[in-house]
Amino acid sequence: MMTAPLVVFGIAFAITPSTLRESLLIWLASGVGVLVIVTLGWVTGTLRHNHGLMDVAYPLAPVAAAGTIFFLTGRELDLYSGLFLTCLTVWSLRLAVQTWGHNIRSERQPYAYWRKSYGRNWLCWSFFQVHLLQGVTVWLWCAPFAFILTAPAPRPWIVMLCSLFVWIAGFALQASADRQLTAFRNNPKNKGGLLDYGVWALVRHPNYLGESLMWTAWFVLALAHPWGWITVFAPLYTGWFMGYASAAPFKEQHMARTRPEAWTAYCARTPRFLPWPRPKTSKSTGADL
Repeated sequence: MMTAPLVVFGIAFAITPSTLRESLLIWLASGVGVLVIVTLGWVTGTLRHNHGLMDVAYPLAPVAAAGTIFFLTGRELDLYSGLFLTCLTVWSLRLAVQTWGHNIRSERQPYAYWRKSYGRNWLCWSFFQVHLLQGVTVWLWCAPFAFILTAPAPRPWIVMLCSLFVWIAGFALQASADRQLTAFRNNPKNKGGLLDYGVWALVRHPNYLGESLMWTAWFVLALAHPWGWITVFAPLYTGWFMGYASAAPFKEQHMARTRPEAWTAYCARTPRFLPWPRPKTSKSTGADL
C-alpha cells in the first residue's frame, strides 16, 4: 500500500499526455494535502498523549485532498464541483465534530493498546502505523476526486443526480445510526445493553454502510470523466475496509468479547454489512453497539 504513490507516478509518466495522465498526476499531488493533515494529527496526538485523534483527522484529510485538487485544476467553481465540495465538507465536519467528542477525553482502543505494546518505539510507530498508513488508505479512496474535478464539460445531469441520490442515502443512514447510538448511550437505563432497533436492525454496522455509500457516490460522480470508471477500486476498497477488513471486524470482536450471548443472538438474525440476504433465524434478542 505504501508504494501506491510510486505506482501511480510511474503510470502517469508512462502514458502519453492525455486527460487520464492529467487526472492521475493531480491525484498524486493531492497526497500532499492528506500528508499535511495526518502529520498535524500525529503532532497533536503526540502532544496530547492521544493518537485516537487520528479519527478526527480522518474526515478532514479527504477535504484537504479535494481542496488541493481543485486548486491545481485552476478551474472556476461551478454547480458540478460546488455540489461535490459542499457534500464532502458537510460529511467531513459532521464526522469530525462527532469523533472529537468521542476521542478528546482519553486515548481509546486500539490506540491505547498499541501505545503499551510498542513502548519506547511508539513515537515513531504511531506516525507510520496510525497516521501515515491511514493517510495512504484515505488517499487511495480519494482517487475519484481527481476525475470529478477534471471532468470535461458537458457533464451528464443523470450522473450528478444519481450520485446525489446515493450520497443522500448514505449520509442519512450514517447520521441516523450515529444519532440513535448517541441517544441509546445517553439513556442510563441502557447501560450494559445493546442497540438493536432503528437502522441497527437493518445491518449490524449501519454507520459503516452509510460511509461506504457516500464514497460510492463519489465514484458515480467521477463517471462524468471519460476515464472515471478506472477508479472503481476506490469504493470497492472502502466497502471491503469498512465491512470486512478493519472497521467492522474490530467492533465485532469487541462485542463478542463483552456481550457474547446477546451478540450471538443479534448476529443470527441481522446481516453484518449488506442488508440482503437476511439470515433465517429465530426471534432471540441481541443488538449492536
